[in-house]
Amino acid sequence: MKFPDRRYVVWGIGLAVTAALPLIAGFTTLGWEVSEILGLAGALACLALCGSPVRPRESTPPALLSLGRHEALGWIALCAAALHILVVVAADHTVIDYLKPTSPLYQLAGIAAFVMLLALTLSSPASLRRRLWRSHRNFQATHIIVGCLLLTLLAAHVITTDRYTAGYGRRMVFLAVAMGGIAMLLRRRRGTGRPAHETALRRLAFGRHSTLIVGSIIITMLALGTVIVGRAGVALREPVLRRAERLPLDFDHGKHAAVNCLICHHNYADGRGADACVQCHRSARTDLQVGVEARFHSFCLDCHRSPAPGLKGHGPVSGCVTCHRPGATLK
Repeated sequence: MKFPDRRYVVWGIGLAVTAALPLIAGFTTLGWEVSEILGLAGALACLALCGSPVRPRESTPPALLSLGRHEALGWIALCAAALHILVVVAADHTVIDYLKPTSPLYQLAGIAAFVMLLALTLSSPASLRRRLWRSHRNFQATHIIVGCLLLTLLAAHVITTDRYTAGYGRRMVFLAVAMGGIAMLLRRRRGTGRPAHETALRRLAFGRHSTLIVGSIIITMLALGTVIVGRAGVALREPVLRRAERLPLDFDHGKHAAVNCLICHHNYADGRGADACVQCHRSARTDLQVGVEARFHSFCLDCHRSPAPGLKGHGPVSGCVTCHRPGATLK
């Protein structure tokens, strides 16, 4: 019996652990749960595509998937991502606001990742591939470089969304699987008869594109490492363009009586103002490094997904309409 390469075994265990994260994330509403699980399935399929490249077959570790199965997995990833978007918009119409230019950076990263996945999948069939690239090597290099960028954007989207990666441990699992998949791209050519003076890069399975691809992989690894930093998550929640008007907000203070008021309303403690928090955080003050959307989304998500000891009945928050109810006013 032929056992799979041990690198695939370790990496496969990581994929399985990541796939099991919804079991410990808490239940919200059916529409959001279906959408988020579809999104995670699409992300896992992208990781699997990265870690199981097809060509060349004579490499170490050996190819895991045939060309046909690799393309089929790409279509599965694309369909899961498309359904993720459609279901979440159907379940919560307020999410449409996150498809506008005023969306936060992590949401735009997810949209860009979907566009890249669409381009990679549609350009993969042989009939179109041969028209766009003169050689398979050129196609392979383009595919890998764009795929690395896709994974970076995908990691920024998934980790900042924080639905299944709340907490340092879960983030590290996801990043370890992503980095492991990228590391699997570094394959050595098998066979003998290579010149003794051949460099380590030339021994890789990318031919003349080895330097470019290895450089892209290193940059991707470094970029993924920055996503784990807490400050990066806050920055990624900032919008590129600020909204002209804020969304209606329905915050029931009565349900939050167990929370110390000064956790959110620090301006009452330091004496710098008694106005609403939004007025201050939407101002042009240079000492406020975090905008209103990033700050308050962090307040809500961090508290609900990782509550302080003693807080009961908090429930995990997923969905805009939970707080942003049409026609609501701040309570």
